[in-house]
Amino acid sequence: MAQQRCELRLCALDDLPDGPEREGREFAPLERRHETIFVIRQGDEVVGYRNRCPHVGSPLNWSPDRFLDEERRHIVCATHGAVFRLEDGTCIQGPCVGDALTRVVLEVRDGAVFLLAGLEP
Repeated sequence: MAQQRCELRLCALDDLPDGPEREGREFAPLERRHETIFVIRQGDEVVGYRNRCPHVGSPLNWSPDRFLDEERRHIVCATHGAVFRLEDGTCIQGPCVGDALTRVVLEVRDGAVFLLAGLEP
């Protein structure tokens, strides 16, 4: 049986900061409300991950919507300082080097960001 495509509108693309003010934005659209995702804008594109460190399972953010280093180039885990690439979520520094964040499937359409469920990246 074919998997159904479900989608949830998260926000307008313009609601996500970009450029020097770029930062992540956290959402709680999952069935388990204690588990959140975060979305980061890169121009007209977005990338999103589950807000869960692959090393210890803790949330990544320092405070609400704070996921990036000072240069806004990498995701940083608030628990132990692991550093992850924006584009694919791979850990490049810290205790979980080589592990990766769990990506969520997003789509930008008609100026809005949608979470696509039931599809694997």
